[in-house]
Amino acid sequence: MKSRKKLVSTATAILLSVASSGFALDLSNFQGFLSGVRRKATKPTTTFAEVAPNEQSNNYRSLNADAYYVQGQQGRLVTLGNQTQRDGEHYLLPADTRIPGELRPLLTERLTPRQGLSSAGGTGATLVPSPGVLEPGKTAIGVHIQTFDLYNVNDVKYTDEDYFDTTVSMAYGVENGLEVSFDKTFANQDRFDIAEPVYFNFKYQIPGNVTLGGNFCTDSQAGYHSAWVAAGVPVAWVGLGANFGASDFKFSYNGYDRIKRAKFGGYNYQYDRGKGYADPVFFMIGGAVPLNDHLRFLYDFNGDKFSLGFRFNYQNAFYLNAAYVSDGDYENLPGAIAHKQSQNFIFGGTIAF
Repeated sequence: MKSRKKLVSTATAILLSVASSGFALDLSNFQGFLSGVRRKATKPTTTFAEVAPNEQSNNYRSLNADAYYVQGQQGRLVTLGNQTQRDGEHYLLPADTRIPGELRPLLTERLTPRQGLSSAGGTGATLVPSPGVLEPGKTAIGVHIQTFDLYNVNDVKYTDEDYFDTTVSMAYGVENGLEVSFDKTFANQDRFDIAEPVYFNFKYQIPGNVTLGGNFCTDSQAGYHSAWVAAGVPVAWVGLGANFGASDFKFSYNGYDRIKRAKFGGYNYQYDRGKGYADPVFFMIGGAVPLNDHLRFLYDFNGDKFSLGFRFNYQNAFYLNAAYVSDGDYENLPGAIAHKQSQNFIFGGTIAF
């Protein structure tokens, strides 16, 4: 019995010494398990990285696609559905329309094309003006040289020197859809009194993509006035017009009668009656086909002659062109009536600013 009490006393002393030394068991972590209550694991916090929105792609915007110069909104594109559209503008493309490079000349710069001056005065191809006009406030100055043969009254050609005409022209964009110009030809011959009058020209665009034009001679005894209407795009346009103002030419040997030329159309001469006159009505076509950013193929027909040539463009400010021009009715007249006959080539240049 004493030994049992001694064993209990010894065990109690051992437990008390362990407890006082800090090595007692901590059962607090098992209380929940033993009581049947389990803690739920804490869910990890989910963080979302803020994604920046993609920038809208800057697609090609054809802001110049067939740009009308609207009064008070110069240079702005008038798109479909806009209540401010003028007559004919419902044919325009939306601003976001992608235009293939091959088709842009058909749809862009139709009303204010970047073209050099024609030899007939005003912007256009080689022989005929185009429906397009200069931009408001823009000026263009052009010079064209055309070689010719000079014949006497016996139809004998002079070979003492080279003869050529130099035509100086100037055009100005007055306002939206209106271009005015003048041209004057100077010849390096003094054998005959061949009149080279000054011409005043204009082009005016009316609604519906139609242009009215006119070329007025300051000397009705030397040349015809012309009025025409044309429509189209830079690569192809057509026109119809009329010559008026000059009386019929009557041939005589006194040396005072001079043939009266027209800028457009052919010439009708009746040898049995010794008189002639320019075509009262004429038809013309023209176009400038882009071959690359700097070169255009030009073609046109002025009712009497056709031409084929090229125009070089630098920065839409400097133009050089050369073209072959066919013979016309004036080249088939004898030297006693028309002393000058073209040698079929025209060279020219234009500065626009």
